[in-house]
Amino acid sequence: MIQKKFLGWMLLCALTGVGCQNNALTPPEEEPSLKPNTGRASLDAGVSLNAYVDTSTYISSGFNFLNSSQINKNRQAIGGNAYTEVYGFNIPEENRVRGIRWNTDDETTSLWRPQGIAGFSKDGVRYLLVSWYAKDEAAFKGSRITLIDISPSSSTYLTYRHILLVQPDIPASVTDYSQYASYAPLNVHAGGMAYFKGKLYISSTNLGVRIFDLNKIIEVSTGDTTNDKCGKDSNGNLFAFNYRYILPQTGYQKINNANPFSTIQVNDEGTQFWTGQYYSGSADASIVPKVFGFPVDANGILQNSGIVSVAPKNSLFTENHAHGIQGVFRKGNRIWLSCTGSPSNSYGSNARLARYTDGADDTVRFRWPYGAESLYHESQYNYLWSLTEFEPNAGAQNGSQVNRCIFAVDFSKYE
Repeated sequence: MIQKKFLGWMLLCALTGVGCQNNALTPPEEEPSLKPNTGRASLDAGVSLNAYVDTSTYISSGFNFLNSSQINKNRQAIGGNAYTEVYGFNIPEENRVRGIRWNTDDETTSLWRPQGIAGFSKDGVRYLLVSWYAKDEAAFKGSRITLIDISPSSSTYLTYRHILLVQPDIPASVTDYSQYASYAPLNVHAGGMAYFKGKLYISSTNLGVRIFDLNKIIEVSTGDTTNDKCGKDSNGNLFAFNYRYILPQTGYQKINNANPFSTIQVNDEGTQFWTGQYYSGSADASIVPKVFGFPVDANGILQNSGIVSVAPKNSLFTENHAHGIQGVFRKGNRIWLSCTGSPSNSYGSNARLARYTDGADDTVRFRWPYGAESLYHESQYNYLWSLTEFEPNAGAQNGSQVNRCIFAVDFSKYE
């Protein structure tokens, strides 16, 4: 029935000469068919959440802390419209509002890949945060975040700094570098992250959520001078490879029966953290990916009661499941999903932004850039931010072209 309606809609566009919207990829939305227990947000008794674990003892003394406004940003991003030139950028021009490209080193490196995105304002300055994971010969460095000033009136506009993520568990042995005491690299995929009341929440694929305090950034005394040491040596010197700053994990919460955690974001109302599961649409076709909502208290602690789940439908994928979930954002009874790996392309990309209303039979889909990852809604401006991940010769389609950028769209066009 849905296919017949779609074909009829396309035929009407052709006969009347009226161009179908180059934004939406499905017919204009109809009232959803609210079938019982089908794709609705419902309490999930099978999912549970362990109590918050404070891991901050290892930084309780002997360290001085900085906040985001005190960080020296040493790299310059590219503004303007250059972001539209990357491979597979297919957002309709009327929907674009902001875009950023990294400097040449960061948009072409094969040793790090960007994944998550979040943002906040402090002292009148707007910031974006981007998470990356290390790979290949740099894999031992774990993961990092990038702090970017995106306020046009700021004296440091579009400058940024990479900050290494660390945690207290010291590996028993290492072969690629010298590991000292106190802290070690955090080896996680960092597929998504969220900002909530001064804290940063990073999805940890099989654990759940790792938590960081953005008022506890530490400057490393050795600066950028070494690339093969990490931790605090017996003389009190701090090392973090070639990074000047580290952000230590201060706690975590283990989530049971909801992994893998590919992404995380705060809902529009600021009352829940939503996570998504990544399963591909080919090898994992029979698996039903879900998104989960976890209530959060005023202190930023996820709660073990009132946990809900939704299994979004998406007819682009086998069995009508929403596969390839890279990003998630929740507002009211709707979820926006950044999905990759569709079996069909649209304007050079197999990614889609999929909007799903609880209980509907399918998503409403929009063009979305190749290699798109997480989502972040900047409510003050009603911008929906995302980013793309691939360096040249990395994706299945981009060949030698750069795919990596950050971009924002007018969210009102997608509601």
